[in-house]
Amino acid sequence: MNIIILDNHKLIIAEIKRQVLSVLPGAECVCFTKQREAIEHTKKHRVDVALLDVDMPGLNGIEVAELMCRINPRLNIIFVTGYPEYALQAFAVPVSDFIVKPVSEDALKTTFAKLRFPPEETIDSFQYDDVRDAKAIGERLRTLRQERGLTARQLADEIGVSYTTIYRWENGNRIPDGFNMGKLMNVLGVRMKDVISDIDIDSENNSGGDRA
Repeated sequence: MNIIILDNHKLIIAEIKRQVLSVLPGAECVCFTKQREAIEHTKKHRVDVALLDVDMPGLNGIEVAELMCRINPRLNIIFVTGYPEYALQAFAVPVSDFIVKPVSEDALKTTFAKLRFPPEETIDSFQYDDVRDAKAIGERLRTLRQERGLTARQLADEIGVSYTTIYRWENGNRIPDGFNMGKLMNVLGVRMKDVISDIDIDSENNSGGDRA
């Protein structure tokens, strides 16, 4: 699981990270004290969970969450704050949970157990990297799009890519990367298994199309 922690206090970040890794020893944690750096990281890397402080100078955590969710609609947002009165406002954005400081391991366990988008329902990077049949994925994506009454251009606008990219995906010239596949699943209202189930997997070589 890939996790980011955003708080403007380094000592608080260190404590939250320690507890997260105690609950999830295999997690990858990247920490930030600056909002813009956290947002840029979300643009460039797969992030499953964002633990965000709410009360910060400049952009507050709720505003950061709104921006991050535009980038990655399947991002699990967890607000972490010392001010419980923010709870109602915080739930105005898609959020998995709201934790009041000081954070405890029990609270984290409860929160990670009820994520809106559990990691097992998102893309598995190893298996996905080994999907060989780009053409089959493309045909399935086209079918799902058409079933939802979307044109290729409408889907491109929803995902934030060019029409040409949609054309290449649907014709098997390229396979969507994990970030864009997450967006596709969100817009099409499906899970990964609906896209790649029964599609050829090769654990040694990926002979499918290029990534986009």
